[in-house]
Amino acid sequence: MKKLLERYTKEQVKKAKAIKAIFFDVDGVLTDGKIIYDGNGIEIKNFNVKDGQIISHLKKAGIYVGAISGRDSVVTANRAAELKLDFCHQGIVDKASVVEKLAKHYKLKDKEIAYVGDDIIDLAPFKIAGLSVCPADAFDYIKDKVDLVSKYKGGEGVVREVGDLVLAAKGELEKILKA
Repeated sequence: MKKLLERYTKEQVKKAKAIKAIFFDVDGVLTDGKIIYDGNGIEIKNFNVKDGQIISHLKKAGIYVGAISGRDSVVTANRAAELKLDFCHQGIVDKASVVEKLAKHYKLKDKEIAYVGDDIIDLAPFKIAGLSVCPADAFDYIKDKVDLVSKYKGGEGVVREVGDLVLAAKGELEKILKA
């Protein structure tokens, strides 16, 4: 785990160690941001199984995990149910107020929340979160506002990287790998 943590600054690891919840956007974070409609108007999105794989381990470690999306999507609801997320809020314009309500509901301090987003709608939650993260393919003005720019693009393992970092910082990833 030491090698994994060497990629990050001491401050990023310190912030990750305090995390008790990871909240994330969907389009552009769990997906590559593309939305495809077939000839019948059916929405199609690509999700990365690697992001999904870490979620069950985060939950077993007592970390709350959930999605806050600006769009309503049946596809997103289905993926959230499949992953057994603690929550999936969709059609959210004011994501910061949802983050604040969730913090109160789960009795979290701001420093205990990681927020992963990729666009302007995510700027306000970044200011609240103890650890803010964006994908590698976010616009530069988004990258300038976060604690960590993932080495992965949206839909290519951003949530997995954050999950691995948090679990490693807490000493939990090593236990998972030894099981």
